[in-house]
Amino acid sequence: MTAPEPLTLYCVPHAGGSARSFVRWRRETPPRVRVLPLEIAGRGLRSRESRPATLREAAADLAHRVEPPGRYALFGHSMGGLLAYETARALRALGRPAPAFVVVAATRPPHLLGDSPYGPLLGPGDDDALLDALAGHGRIPPELRRSPMRHQFVPVIRGDLALVAGHRPDPVPEPLESDLVSWYGTGDPDTPPDVMAGWRHYTRGEHRVEGFEGGHFFPHERFEEVTARLLDLAHRPADH
Repeated sequence: MTAPEPLTLYCVPHAGGSARSFVRWRRETPPRVRVLPLEIAGRGLRSRESRPATLREAAADLAHRVEPPGRYALFGHSMGGLLAYETARALRALGRPAPAFVVVAATRPPHLLGDSPYGPLLGPGDDDALLDALAGHGRIPPELRRSPMRHQFVPVIRGDLALVAGHRPDPVPEPLESDLVSWYGTGDPDTPPDVMAGWRHYTRGEHRVEGFEGGHFFPHERFEEVTARLLDLAHRPADH
């Protein structure tokens, strides 16, 4: 059995994040996995572009930016997990080859999204109340509430949370052909293992649920362990 060819890993950031969230991933992940962050329209290097009106519109845009030279996979953190899943669906609609696998990290499955606890705070109003709620759920570091740059990132966070709150998943989704891996942080109360197990309904391939020490931001806090798991996934032969 021959070793798998190198893999391109497209990464989608959490709400309020950008491609810069994966700077360390690009710099320090072994070359057998080529990390390429995807920048969502309206932020970071694409800040001059119009923001997508819906989460599926954002995913369709990202799908057109996935042009791997060979084997590839998708990784998404939090909101980025929903986007990674929807991007895989958009790629299928375009007739493109399926990713080798999709990793959704700290992301509730679509049918368990429920009503956003931040919905009442997304309209014009008190930014402090929104930031306090996010910090209380471990979604942002508490010190961001006092950041002098908050006027730049709060509108981005509001826009991203509105995308998730407004997302309406298909009642009976067509499962992916790719393997699907669900990652959760043991200290993240919103994505316990029984919730993450619900992703099994979204693939015809293999589904695995794996936990990491840490909270909502474990993909960055546990970088070495996360990288080791990604390398393991990347080196699994296609006929596993």
